[in-house]
Amino acid sequence: MVKELEERTKKFKNSPYRVKFETLISISKQKKSKENIAFLFKVIEVEIHEKIRIKAILTLKEFEDKKIVQKLSEFFSFERDNSVRLALIEVLGSASSEEIEEVLINAAKKDSNDIIRSIAIKNLHEREKIDQTKMKSLLIDVIQNDRATFPKQMALSIISFYSKKEDLDTLKLIFERETKFKMKQLLHQTMRNVASNLQTELDVEEPIEEKEEEPDKKKRRRRKKVKKKKDKEHLYF
Repeated sequence: MVKELEERTKKFKNSPYRVKFETLISISKQKKSKENIAFLFKVIEVEIHEKIRIKAILTLKEFEDKKIVQKLSEFFSFERDNSVRLALIEVLGSASSEEIEEVLINAAKKDSNDIIRSIAIKNLHEREKIDQTKMKSLLIDVIQNDRATFPKQMALSIISFYSKKEDLDTLKLIFERETKFKMKQLLHQTMRNVASNLQTELDVEEPIEEKEEEPDKKKRRRRKKVKKKKDKEHLYF
């Protein structure tokens, strides 16, 4: 089997891009087999074209089992290409294995790419048996500490499904510390949703954006100040 796999991989590697893609489509229509799974793993490992690697990952999604999920988790840990890692986290997010939760939580907290962190959060939320306390703790952590906007937006769009009365106080504190107007708006909207779910009144006023003066008006004001200063000096002498 090893020799056959090597020959098959070598032939695939030397094939034109179109033929590679057609080969993977053909495999996706076949029944699950150890040979095809081993071949797809090899494609993910050695292929140079990221789109072909992504197609191999998506093809393995059709053959889901515990060993495949475990192998894809290993690939995710060492993969550097963001588009390939995004495909991996999407496939892992749809896996039923409970072990994947830790992979997704780590990705949501520590991954270097903000889109991958956001997708990991979304995938965790969509899992059927996610621990609500653990999920809420993760969302609060992301809202407080993530430096990127997208993961925060994702967490804020989800947190109302898990929040209790004490979490509203935490969101208020985050709201008070936030300096960006659009993020304050989103936080206020989230607090309204949480308050509505808890059937309570929100005692925080909606943020109002301070309008900056137009550049021309600023210039005019400066000129007026200069004129007044000159007048005073003239009168003094």
